[in-house]
Amino acid sequence: MESDVRIGLIPVLDPRIDAERVARILGPLRLREKLEELGVTPIVSEPVAVEEDAVREALRLRDSGASGIIYYTGWFLRSNVIAGACQHSQLPALVWAIPSMDNAAVVGFGVTHGALAEVGVAHEAICDSWNENARRKMLAWARACHARRELRGSRYGQIGGRCLSMMPADADANQWRWQFGIDVDHAEQWTLIQEARQVPDEAVALLVSAWKKEFAVVDVSDEVLARSARLYLAGREMFTRNRWDFAGIKCQFELIDNYLAPCLPIALWNDDGYVVACESDMNAALTMFALHKMGSGPVMFSDIQYVDMERKFARFLNCGTGATRLGGGRGRVELKDCPEVQGTLDEKTGKHLCQGGACTHWLLLPGKVTLARFGRIQGRYVLHVATGESFAYPHNREDMGGIGGVWPWAYVRPEQDMERFVQCLRAHHICIVPGEWEPELRALARLWGVEVLA
Repeated sequence: MESDVRIGLIPVLDPRIDAERVARILGPLRLREKLEELGVTPIVSEPVAVEEDAVREALRLRDSGASGIIYYTGWFLRSNVIAGACQHSQLPALVWAIPSMDNAAVVGFGVTHGALAEVGVAHEAICDSWNENARRKMLAWARACHARRELRGSRYGQIGGRCLSMMPADADANQWRWQFGIDVDHAEQWTLIQEARQVPDEAVALLVSAWKKEFAVVDVSDEVLARSARLYLAGREMFTRNRWDFAGIKCQFELIDNYLAPCLPIALWNDDGYVVACESDMNAALTMFALHKMGSGPVMFSDIQYVDMERKFARFLNCGTGATRLGGGRGRVELKDCPEVQGTLDEKTGKHLCQGGACTHWLLLPGKVTLARFGRIQGRYVLHVATGESFAYPHNREDMGGIGGVWPWAYVRPEQDMERFVQCLRAHHICIVPGEWEPELRALARLWGVEVLA
């Protein structure tokens, strides 16, 4: 099946080399097949030797949907050839050579690498045998190029404003436009509530019935499930109508006090492959959406709740919006009612205004994970990223006054030094995703000109 990650490939050689020798040099390398091995879709050019041909081919590859171009230096070459192609196409570039005692690939690589630096063309460079390290670097770059292309021109919908004065969750919509190419749209939470109330009863009943069969435990009322179904269906229609590619919802306090905690709908939207962050955290949404476009699957939006500096692990919680796929699927996930303490405290009555809501309860499955967050330092974007290991821990459901038995949780040993991990945190929120995605995130940060915190 053809991959959505489409990468251009232009072999470049010396104009003095005849066609027969070009075929002898490039044929055994099987460059197209090597890219296909990575799971990307290559768009391949005929070999070029002069700038005019390279520019024409680079523009053709760009117009054919390539999100980046690999320039393979098959021999000595003229350095203006690749420089011109890069400058005209404006696509991310990777200069590639496979060293051999029988060709001059490294000579062409060296002159190209230096020439692009001379004229200020940012690029990646791989000069190595076709080993695991080279394959991993190239795949990470290809995925990052794809994510960059997908995010540029995307549309983020924010339902509600800043949540609970979370300053690191806020971002400048105009900065998103010029730096990432993302449009930011806004809607009121009241609009979502009103549309939820208009959802047909028949559609709600079908969804509630299905949920009761699918989840391991359903410890919420039918009324809460019905309102969750209404919000889920209304949200899907709202996203489509507004052409939003990803979204964020404020929740606290207007939505949770007046209609429902939207935890279950958010969890299921993320299960469906539609990225939604809670607490209107724009920078978490940005991180989640970038990972999603790289092919990561659902991302756990989480609070870092506890750190054990001596035993070198951290505990993370999510207030109920975690995608069920992260907990092993609906058959292993419990639905619990939202703690009423989440709502506003009414000083006149001494009671909380929380209208309830179904929260997913699960523990993140053991395995390799990546922790990440794009954030800002005085308006300048940075990335905090670290790999780690999610592990089984004797989780206590009674922790935090019983909340330990309500929400999703994760126990992770970061591979980054714990003191440095804490110092690099950009917020109380961080994103956790199964698998090793640090190379992709670092590559995307380079494409965006974003510093990676070390």
